[in-house]
Amino acid sequence: MLRYLLFLILLVNVFARETEEKIVELDVGVIRGEKYWNGDFFEFYGVPYATVPTGRDRYKAPLPLEPFGSINAKVKNINCPQIYLTEEEEEEKILDGVEDCLRMNILVPTVASEKNLLPVLVYIHSGAYSGGNGNMALFHHLPRHDIITISFNYRLGALGFACLGTEEIPGNAALKDQVAALKFIKKYIKKFGGNPKKITVAGFSVGATMAELLTLSKTTDGLIDKLILESGSALSPFAINRHPIKTAKNLAISLGFNNTGDIKDLTEFLLNADIKGLAIKSKNFFLPNSTFGLAPCIEKVIENTEPFLTESPLTILQRGDYKKIPILTGFSNMEGISRTLLFNEWSDMMNDNFADFLPADLKFDSVQSRDEFISEIKKTYFKGEEVSHNTLKEYVDYFSDSMFKYAIMKSAKLHSLKSNRPVFVYEFTYVGKLNMKHNYMDRLKGATHRDQTAYLLDFFDHTTSRKDMDTRDRMTTMWTDFAKYENPTAYESLILDVKWLNYTTEEQNYLEIGHKLRMKKDLFAKRYLFWDRIYNKYYWNPLPVGESVKKTKK
Repeated sequence: MLRYLLFLILLVNVFARETEEKIVELDVGVIRGEKYWNGDFFEFYGVPYATVPTGRDRYKAPLPLEPFGSINAKVKNINCPQIYLTEEEEEEKILDGVEDCLRMNILVPTVASEKNLLPVLVYIHSGAYSGGNGNMALFHHLPRHDIITISFNYRLGALGFACLGTEEIPGNAALKDQVAALKFIKKYIKKFGGNPKKITVAGFSVGATMAELLTLSKTTDGLIDKLILESGSALSPFAINRHPIKTAKNLAISLGFNNTGDIKDLTEFLLNADIKGLAIKSKNFFLPNSTFGLAPCIEKVIENTEPFLTESPLTILQRGDYKKIPILTGFSNMEGISRTLLFNEWSDMMNDNFADFLPADLKFDSVQSRDEFISEIKKTYFKGEEVSHNTLKEYVDYFSDSMFKYAIMKSAKLHSLKSNRPVFVYEFTYVGKLNMKHNYMDRLKGATHRDQTAYLLDFFDHTTSRKDMDTRDRMTTMWTDFAKYENPTAYESLILDVKWLNYTTEEQNYLEIGHKLRMKKDLFAKRYLFWDRIYNKYYWNPLPVGESVKKTKK
């Protein structure tokens, strides 16, 4: 009898372990994931997807994944090298992360299997190209909708975005990391219970710019099924670095480089530069020209190197030479609140020299043309007044429009014009306890940059508000239904009582996501015309690194 009881206990323990963990066998190794504490999905953290090149190859494309044996996928603290953002200049800069950082996190609903393949949603994190990681938010609200959810790391700062057009530093290493991640997903996701034909790529902030760039690159053919963009576009002023060699040179000089004017000397210096120093000098969260310094570049074709991007995103979109896929895109109604952290300093600087605050992707043919446009901006946005606390709202509107809204709407218009696949546009206006806190909460009532993403992901904040939870339920349902059905409101429910209509050149529909859902038309129409007239005349179309600059219409 005792032997029988012991056998039963053993069977119960084995069954419990099997139901609390999921084992995935790949040709490169065995991965063990555990069930979320009381949830309906398994968690796999720190799964390697490629090998980081080191030494003199550290700026090159990632290497193939090496066999790793058996791992318990529980490690959440693997980050690519970066420094913590600190407010005090004299405070010690703390380096975080390791070079061997190309890892991903995979959340798999319990119902997923090789006989029941689920759609896949892949998120690209933000961080101004120099910070962030695949664990900067929790993704638990998405797999509850029976969709496999993935986040991952990519190289940051100079290691990910330095671009010299040389064999040693060709450029876009971070984007090539992302391509490697998508190839890993395409090859192995079926083993986790994911459908390799239904891979939606999403991104927030700079993650959105890179997500759209991925769909414009020939290197991702067959890897992406749908696209979600939150507060960013491949046409954003911060999407492409128009001065990649100058940026790298200034970074190197700040680390002690004796500028010889020779690209070989610059290359050699960066190959041997200290990783902490590179991380410190790569961080530029607030630059007046609506960029972050380092960014993706247009690559020069180099022998024995596969480039990620060799043409301007605008050129590709206008020509229509890219993969046509369904797109969901939009922004928060007051994106520019994100620029108020430096309002007191910047308002004085704008009054002294507004030219420094023009978007970096504009290039004027003369000082007179530039100054005439500045006069138009001051009249249109600031009513001819100085930038001050009396024009705080106007300051926010200016950055909302110039840094975010125009480019996002330009992208949406081009996709709807060139593609017969659906385009869904939204404006997020909801303000709740999960919105970003800022210094002007009493005066500015609106949603700021990345606020919509806080209701899709969990940036380690907390709310007990029923309205907040309803907003989260609405958004996670719409986003995952888009990934499943190409339609974010495929099924009507108590929380989804509106049919989200496509955005087309004829019917410019968009969904306002506020305390309620409302279908509207002609989002950002008047201000769009203001900016489009200038961009058609003075857009600075980026060229491959090292080539001379020329003006092209936008």
